[in-house]
Amino acid sequence: MSKTATPTTRGSNSRAADVPSAPPETHQEAGLEAGIALRAQSPEADLQHLPLRGLRLDERNVRKDPPTEGEIEELADLIDAQGLLQNLTVIAYDTPRRGKGREKHRVYTHGVIAGGRRLRALHLLLKRGRIDLEYSVACGVVPVERAIAVSVAENQGQKPMSIADTVQAFADMVAAGAGIEDIAVCFGLTPLTVKRRLKLAGVSPKLFAMFRAGELNMDQLMALSLADTHAKQESAWECLPVYSRDPAALRRAILGTGVRGALVRFVGLDAYELAGGVVIRDLFSDEQSESDHIGDPALMQRLALERLQAKAEELRALEGWPWAEVAIDFGYEVQQRYHDAPTQRREASAEQAQELAALEREQEGLDERLEALYDREQEDEGDGDGENAERAIEALEMRQQVVQARIDEIEQQLAYCEPEVAALAGALLTLDREGTLVVKRHLLRDEDYRQLRSAMGGVAGHCRALGDGSNDAGMGTGQDGDADAGLSAALCRELAAYKTEALQVTLMRKPQVALAALAHAMATVLLYDDCTARFASPTALTVSVQSCNWSLMQLTPRLKESSAHVALSTLVAGWRERLPAEPVALLPYLLEQSVETLLDLLALCAALTANATHGSAHAKPAQTLASATGLDMADWWQASGETYLGRVSKAQIGQALAEAGEGEAGVGLAKMKKEQLVEKAEALLDGKRWLPALLRVQA
Repeated sequence: MSKTATPTTRGSNSRAADVPSAPPETHQEAGLEAGIALRAQSPEADLQHLPLRGLRLDERNVRKDPPTEGEIEELADLIDAQGLLQNLTVIAYDTPRRGKGREKHRVYTHGVIAGGRRLRALHLLLKRGRIDLEYSVACGVVPVERAIAVSVAENQGQKPMSIADTVQAFADMVAAGAGIEDIAVCFGLTPLTVKRRLKLAGVSPKLFAMFRAGELNMDQLMALSLADTHAKQESAWECLPVYSRDPAALRRAILGTGVRGALVRFVGLDAYELAGGVVIRDLFSDEQSESDHIGDPALMQRLALERLQAKAEELRALEGWPWAEVAIDFGYEVQQRYHDAPTQRREASAEQAQELAALEREQEGLDERLEALYDREQEDEGDGDGENAERAIEALEMRQQVVQARIDEIEQQLAYCEPEVAALAGALLTLDREGTLVVKRHLLRDEDYRQLRSAMGGVAGHCRALGDGSNDAGMGTGQDGDADAGLSAALCRELAAYKTEALQVTLMRKPQVALAALAHAMATVLLYDDCTARFASPTALTVSVQSCNWSLMQLTPRLKESSAHVALSTLVAGWRERLPAEPVALLPYLLEQSVETLLDLLALCAALTANATHGSAHAKPAQTLASATGLDMADWWQASGETYLGRVSKAQIGQALAEAGEGEAGVGLAKMKKEQLVEKAEALLDGKRWLPALLRVQA
């Protein structure tokens, strides 16, 4: 390593007359007291070898845009492999400069005015331990007054080697006997980068000449390289109109329409290649799953269908469906062939109810743990624990998906069709975008659907369940809009349970409304010939005359403590005392009662069938009935830690406070622990009659 060279003497202090001087403070900051010269007074710069420890980036270096980390790393690798092939251009300081901050112990004798990228690359090699501070750097020393002019001249005069030249150079090296690994080591590149550039060298000379001339870009050249012959490459280019030669179009012209990634993931490349399929690898994709092109799409389609058919037979045998069909893509054309069969939900068994309750409790626990992790992630941002928090969040979110999938599976098990519909309903097996198997149960094929409607045309009790023939496979039945946005499914169901019982009480107190609802439910079935009347004007009542209150109790044991439940229980108990103890005596008893008494009893019975459960087809008409009865859920429900606040996020608590007019009081509460925030918010909301959107009744 060479020692620090003696600083050279600066040139003259002359300044070009036509160059305006900079403000005094600028001169002082940049050290430009020597003036400026635009032309050389001596033939060349003085070439010296200086130690790296004495070099710093000078303020007079005109290139101010910092290079990217990737550029510096690539240049450092090249210098490490080949050495510093181009010297830096520097000026010598009359008085050595001291570093600042952590570098205050460093003393700099020269400032780099051209070659900042190379200096940064050398510092990166120093950091890696590849060189030390005594590393000898070739430098051209120029007078201070020429610093800016030389910096401009060198930076403007730089022209990087073109990609075309690099590609051709690598191809020439390989032709001369060099190996890919040797080239990679020699130039500090990865073998994959060398392979990619050699792949481009295999493109048709005609197309490569066009690339060199700028008539096609790098992305187009990479797409054309997928073809294995020059003829195919040129044909793909020439067969497309000038305005449609984008890389994607070129790939389609070479590879055909291709195969969906979901299909590849479902079948698997190993199974495809084992069956004789060919895979075309794209070297220019960083994602291997996206870089594999299927050479035989028909074979991949056949393998996918065979696997789906096998799964369908297993499902049909296991679950007893009359039929089970398959479709690779559940697109519009496929959807037109199927209709959702009308289903009902049977009561869960004790075991299923217990498992559902446990799953919902776990979901709530997962929500709370995730909320705490989200808060901690924000508080601890930048302290080094972010990666651990991300892993924990990812694990909990994955568990959430598993739990929700099991809940959905149980709900599917509880769904059933009436016997005459079940004889025709089946299942469809298809794939989602990720290539995961999806089973759509309780479907009617279009021909069976029309046959069923025709056969049931005069039977209102059955026909009411069938729609107007529009295809609805895969469509949800939720009617609540965005009121449930951001809330857990368990909380939505519980809130709807409160609303249902409160609606039932208010219907009892409004017999005229209850009778109107009951008449509406019956008339749509009995007084209209058109089977679509029930769908066109749905009812909130359960016209099969069954109470849904037992199901409501399964959603939450806290319902027993609500004021609506207490009022409902009192009314029911009162009527049970008035009615005969033996059912056989009920009809004679009723025949002797007044119209007013019958209306009150009928209102009670109608109210007990009302259903406002979240996500059901009854939810929207139940909202209309609630408005007609003047239901105000603030009379029946109060936000507390148990009923709401402890089960939503901090942001949703803040939104509740703002809507209740306590926005200013809630400022700064977000920094509290969750338990403290819930307790504080509960006190602030007390008496404010605030309701979540799901419980609000629109007039």
